Amino acid sequence: MKKHKGKFAIGFLFLFLLFYIVPQASSEIPLRGDFVELIETVKRLSGPVLDVKDKANLLTVTNASFAKPGSDETIGILDLIHERIGCSLGRKNLILLRSEPSKPLYFFLFNREKGKATYLEVNPKLNLKDFREKDADDVFSKVTIMEIGAEDILKNPAEWEKRFKEKVFGEQEFRLISISFLWMEELPQELIKAAEIHDHICPGLLSGYFIVKFVLEEIPPREGMDYFVIGSPVWCKDDMIQSMLNTTPGKRNFVVLPITDKEKEHLKDKNVAGIFLQFDRKDGGGKGLVVGFDWDKLQGDAGVKREGFPWEWRLRLALYMARHLKDYQKYVYVMKKVDMEKGERPETYFSLGMNPWKKVGLWIE
Repeated sequence: MKKHKGKFAIGFLFLFLLFYIVPQASSEIPLRGDFVELIETVKRLSGPVLDVKDKANLLTVTNASFAKPGSDETIGILDLIHERIGCSLGRKNLILLRSEPSKPLYFFLFNREKGKATYLEVNPKLNLKDFREKDADDVFSKVTIMEIGAEDILKNPAEWEKRFKEKVFGEQEFRLISISFLWMEELPQELIKAAEIHDHICPGLLSGYFIVKFVLEEIPPREGMDYFVIGSPVWCKDDMIQSMLNTTPGKRNFVVLPITDKEKEHLKDKNVAGIFLQFDRKDGGGKGLVVGFDWDKLQGDAGVKREGFPWEWRLRLALYMARHLKDYQKYVYVMKKVDMEKGERPETYFSLGMNPWKKVGLWIE
């Protein structure tokens, strides 16, 4: 009988802790409930933009979970976006862009059925309590609703250049328009995740996708072998490469080596895009590739010249690339194959004072 009393006492203590102690402790942490009124105001101000027949046709882009109005975390907003707006990571219509700590919290909603978008930027001076006490005009420092059809933008670039200068989307015009238009192309999720790091989609980022697909085909993953990347010359591709191969400077398997225009004149091939090694993590040794990316061929195939407004030709070229993701072999190629002897490690290619391009024999004095 005493044993049963002991079990009952332990069970009662557990329930007491679960229902009384835990909720009291967690209530001091900013939770999603703190943002309910904010999201409801976003919905109200967005109006017709939220009117879709299928929620899959509604996109939300935000820096929530990175931005901190006052000093409060905004991670709780993400559940509300899912429940009250209908966008989520699982549906592939919620994109979380990184932003600097100084950037204000913002929401961008895009309705692809109607080609309408709304941009709402939160006053950076507000904190959680202010959301409940202030009017919408005080909470948001900018609210923009407009049509952003891809056809209209590319047919009337001069008109849209004026809107860019007016900062209709808070100086994030190319960022948000590129994300919206390329999201409509049903991009692979691995590409979207890299775009979240890079904070926009451009030809440079997409070239990284082409390059990684090519490298994985040439030197596929193997048990006990790790990838190591020397990103040189440096451009947007390197964010895609880090994301897709999970190689980062912090894990010491990604090194970035900028090259000046003057130094590029010493390279045997102007299309160099990096050195990719696959080495035995235990014993060293392995193999690799020096790859090139043919921008001239790509731009010729796309019929896009680097002229006009920079954002215009970048958007045209990015759209072409997004529609030809499977054609990566047309533009990526092997410049040279690399063999690493047993015991040799990637560090031998970039140690202090060493030029990796000399090491692989592609440097002309």
